[in-house]
Amino acid sequence: IKEWDKPGSKCQSANVSKWLQGNPGLLTAKCFQEVMGIQLIDTRDKEDSSHKFHAYGLVRTITGNVDQWYLNKHQQLDSIFGIDERYHHMPQKGALCCSKDTISFHYVEAAENIAFWNILQKVKQQPDSISDEQIKKTMRQDWPQRPEIGAYAHPLPASQSPVWNDMIKVIRRISSGVTS
Repeated sequence: IKEWDKPGSKCQSANVSKWLQGNPGLLTAKCFQEVMGIQLIDTRDKEDSSHKFHAYGLVRTITGNVDQWYLNKHQQLDSIFGIDERYHHMPQKGALCCSKDTISFHYVEAAENIAFWNILQKVKQQPDSISDEQIKKTMRQDWPQRPEIGAYAHPLPASQSPVWNDMIKVIRRISSGVTS
């Protein structure tokens, strides 16, 4: 795209704020919208503003234990996508974190992806007959531990942690949107 080569263009990182310089994806989005007139879309769930794309694995996303840089990026999104009166584009934690139409979790190693896919499939196949306790037991049995979960991931919560309530709600919710 020639716009990036034009001197003084808002698409060049040298001509924008330091914050945008450190966020090339958002710089590109801003360029598309303001310079090229390409309308951006908010990819969150239309019903409840839950996110479909997640920068972290399931446990970190549900607990909200994410890095500050990630939250900082979201704080600027009202200026790019328009005002979000509900959440100001900030990721939500707990059962509100994830759309049933979730597309991806990033910073997730293969073993965690496999365990996550398997539990989603199991719940999808028997949504009414699998108990919350069975979901929890299966996850605790199949979910990888360190080092297989990777440096960015967090292990599953302790057996009696209240986080499990949200974890199971999210698993049930996402499994309802999974296609085989």
